[in-house]
Amino acid sequence: MSKQDGGPAFPTDSEHQPDNHIYHFEGMSLRDWFAGQAITARDVAFYPSYEGMAEAVYGIADAMIAERNKEAR
Repeated sequence: MSKQDGGPAFPTDSEHQPDNHIYHFEGMSLRDWFAGQAITARDVAFYPSYEGMAEAVYGIADAMIAERNKEAR
């Protein structure tokens, strides 16, 4: 598995709330977002196990992050 997660998928600015607390939510990683999107395009019945399916979609997510990093150079 990749150690690069692509950073936060939906970063937000810090939010000041009326109670004078500051909250910051990074949300899910871009890798998790890509894997979630990839699973919607896959036929779940194709995989003999959920573990195999998870490995496949995270492999797709890792490839997407690697390609994204190449374009950023």
